[in-house]
Amino acid sequence: MVKAEDTVSELQILGGRKYHANSKIAYLMPEDADEADRLKKQHIVLTYNLQGNFKAPLREALEEGIAVLDSGCGPAAWTFDMAKEFPNSKFYGVDITTQAFPEGAKPDNCEFQVANIAEHIPYPDNTFDYIHQRLLVMGLTHESWDNTLKEMFRVLKPGGYIELHEPNLMRMRNTGPFIEQLHNTISGMLKSRQIPSNIALQLDDRVSNAGFDVERIIMTPMAVNHKNKAGELLWEDYRHAYVNIRPLMSMQNPDWESVEAYELHMNACGEEAKENKTFLDWHTCVAQKPLE
Repeated sequence: MVKAEDTVSELQILGGRKYHANSKIAYLMPEDADEADRLKKQHIVLTYNLQGNFKAPLREALEEGIAVLDSGCGPAAWTFDMAKEFPNSKFYGVDITTQAFPEGAKPDNCEFQVANIAEHIPYPDNTFDYIHQRLLVMGLTHESWDNTLKEMFRVLKPGGYIELHEPNLMRMRNTGPFIEQLHNTISGMLKSRQIPSNIALQLDDRVSNAGFDVERIIMTPMAVNHKNKAGELLWEDYRHAYVNIRPLMSMQNPDWESVEAYELHMNACGEEAKENKTFLDWHTCVAQKPLE
């Protein structure tokens, strides 16, 4: 079930891709079928690297049946996986547009709703036992992170868990000049939009300040374009993501208005990651809402 309007964002066309044009929405990635496909493939890579879909101590509760929110669910790959694995639990996905939601058949224990989580999560107080959110490093401003965590605290039941996943994108290990140029460019773009590029390193403090008790901070190093097939697939996702924001990157670096020039740069990044054995540090924060 989808409620509210089809979208809470206007869209604009840049380089043939659809991007959010609503000033209240900071999300940088495009809103189209290609990006949805990328996120579905990304889910498979992350599940392999993280050795599962969740870290919160909730397996027995999920098997018995609880209420779960996937915040910023996108095309709902995680939501669907979890709903199929835990049919006794009910899963709710929230995103800023129905264009992200999967079409066709969905598990009976899933429903979706349109909302801007940075402003309001459209559920009553103390609704959920577990809230999952990942990869909003390019989607929430400093203020929006605080608002979102405040809303999560409100809709989570006392004793419930939140689980946040964010990569330390701007401080990958064993990089070189080509990847660093990418990072410097996007870091400037994020800073100009008041988006914290190092949110992965801030999760502990922000979550604590919102009133949660932090239970675990897990750092998982992920190989980029080396080591094994998972490393190659992570590189493909990394490259695909940067290709998808080329029109925005070219606003910072006019040389990248040329698709060919940008492709050459991304190819060089891939070779650099392989040669230097680059790693992406993935941060997971598991926290609990106090019982009182």
